[in-house]
Amino acid sequence: MVLNEIKHEFEIDGRKCTFETGKLALRSESAILARMGDTVITVNANTATPRQESDFFPLSVEYIEKFYASGKINGSRFVKRERFPSDDAVLKARMIDRAVRPRFPKDYRNDLNLIVTVMSYDGENDPMLLAINAASVALMYSSAPFSGPIAGVRMGIVDGKPANILKSMDLTTPEEKMNYVVAGDGETFTMVDAGCYEATNEEILSAMKDSLKLMQPWLEAQNAFLKKLEMKEKTYTSYATPEEALTGVKEFLTEARIKENLQKASDKVHEATKEEIFAEFDGKFSKAVLAEAYDYLLKKAARKIVLEENTRVDGRAMDEIRELYTEADLLPRVHGSAVFTRGVTQTLTIATLGSMRDVRLVDDMEGEREQRYMHFYNDLPFAYGVCDRIKFSPSRRAIGHGMLAEKALVPVLPSEKEFPYTMLVMSEIQGENGSSSMASVCGSSMSLMAAGVPLRKAVAGIACGLVTSDDGSFKVLTDMQGVEDFYGDMDFKIAGTADGVTAVQMDTKTQGLSMEIVEQTFKQSTEARAKILEAMSKTIAEPRTTMSEFAPRVAQEKVAVDKIGEIIGPGGKNIRELSERTGAEIEIEEDGTVNIYSASQESLDAAVKAIRRYDFKPEIGTVYEGKAASIMPYGAFVDLAPGISGLVHVSELSDDFVKDVHDFINEGDIVKVKVVGIDNMGKIKLSMKGLDKNEEVTEVA
Repeated sequence: MVLNEIKHEFEIDGRKCTFETGKLALRSESAILARMGDTVITVNANTATPRQESDFFPLSVEYIEKFYASGKINGSRFVKRERFPSDDAVLKARMIDRAVRPRFPKDYRNDLNLIVTVMSYDGENDPMLLAINAASVALMYSSAPFSGPIAGVRMGIVDGKPANILKSMDLTTPEEKMNYVVAGDGETFTMVDAGCYEATNEEILSAMKDSLKLMQPWLEAQNAFLKKLEMKEKTYTSYATPEEALTGVKEFLTEARIKENLQKASDKVHEATKEEIFAEFDGKFSKAVLAEAYDYLLKKAARKIVLEENTRVDGRAMDEIRELYTEADLLPRVHGSAVFTRGVTQTLTIATLGSMRDVRLVDDMEGEREQRYMHFYNDLPFAYGVCDRIKFSPSRRAIGHGMLAEKALVPVLPSEKEFPYTMLVMSEIQGENGSSSMASVCGSSMSLMAAGVPLRKAVAGIACGLVTSDDGSFKVLTDMQGVEDFYGDMDFKIAGTADGVTAVQMDTKTQGLSMEIVEQTFKQSTEARAKILEAMSKTIAEPRTTMSEFAPRVAQEKVAVDKIGEIIGPGGKNIRELSERTGAEIEIEEDGTVNIYSASQESLDAAVKAIRRYDFKPEIGTVYEGKAASIMPYGAFVDLAPGISGLVHVSELSDDFVKDVHDFINEGDIVKVKVVGIDNMGKIKLSMKGLDKNEEVTEVA
């Protein structure tokens, strides 16, 4: 069999790359094999006939990472088949979706399935960046009317300057400063997803300007490859709302009622109105067409209010934040809790502390790693004011919102050495009307501080919307609410401290956002964030110095590696006895790190004291308290600390004549002894002479 292979080779920042088709997935409408270094992915795009009665574009994006790509077998002991995508894979699929979705016509309704599979991963070249660019190629080569190409790049900070980063990043150290992934067409942006260590607006905007230039080689490579291909016809059935339906619904409702419904922002009002419309135009248009006509008229009214009346649906100014309410410690038995309310968007966030045994083990294509801070997001139907069935598995949206809030707090968390706890934060959404993810950021910051987690700074977030006009003018809307998200042109979320940005996420319904819009959004969000941080500080200004009585007590000590065996003892005898005596659980790592867990501070202190005794170094002239371990004719051996004993010679027992050692000391006695000498071999000489009951004792620790 002769394959009709078509291949294009190019370089990105000195790395060899290829786009190829005609080798794999021969039945797929569009199948691209893409390579960067030894990282290889496949992207398959397939379309289907339009769904009936559909008023949305059914685009499905999947990002599949295979363990075999990096030479691994699934780490699960019981299930070796890879079944469900990891949270990280879900986030990457969402990023690709947000990057390409704006570039489809508004009247396109065909089912479109875009599947990215990571086939080989070299640990150096990020398959997700390759996927954004290969997805653009696959869509351009398919029959779907994709207005591309678009490119994806990652910006970081190297030597204080924005730099092109092609390797995947976790952003685990302040030195990395920025993990800023953007997609666009070289002039505008369709997607932003970023984590930052308090990057300034200037640093971010500079990086975004540079990113537009770095998109060019990818765009040139895509265009060069596409010129080698025989392109498919991109005709499709338009599902644009008929003008007669728009005119008819508008005349039936009147502009006044459309505006009134918009300002009520009630799902029940909208549903009741739609039922009236369906009854009025029964048999003339489908319900899907009539519903879309109604939504179009609401959208047009919302845009008119902003652009022509220079106000918003709820009467606010463009940069005005809804009314804020914050509260800490609502829940008495949890380790930390906080309520954050902005308008009717409300989150109740709970912080739970655990030991380092409670870390989350993440096992994926890139290897195993432990995660000691997690944020989960839950939104049940009541938060939207609707009656619906509960889905106990998190939606992709919930996973994305949780990870965005998690990302926003990472830069201000204490290190494991500073705070040896696992931290789990749960945002229970109580009301949803625009940017509950940013409310979750605020609630997370407050609940962690209430739990006594020593955050470096408080973090807040805000979402901005956008309304654009045909002449290119625009209005950025601070603190976007639900109706402005639904009928507006973007959702731009920015979180950070008073000193810089920690997380960014953007999607748009336009073909792309200009730098002018981006700059204005950062300006307004910075001003809003300062106001929110001020409101939060009135409830809780800094982390509590004490933790809840219900929180576990955790301590971490370090001992010499050669002491590990002594602490554990034969068959674990010593460490078991120590745990039983103190009531604490003790675990020792190979590097000498000792993790101590207890339900009470008293128990924890006792265990810490006991462990510190293993690093004890006696000093000459100091009096200690020890336990007589054995009695000999020539004196007594006294244990000062685990593994450290000294001899009290008969001549050092008393100033009087010593006929029998047992007359002065017996095995098991707790006695005061003074260190009078340590020889070159480390042998300790002790004395009991001249010591009385009131003698000051130095504690062994």
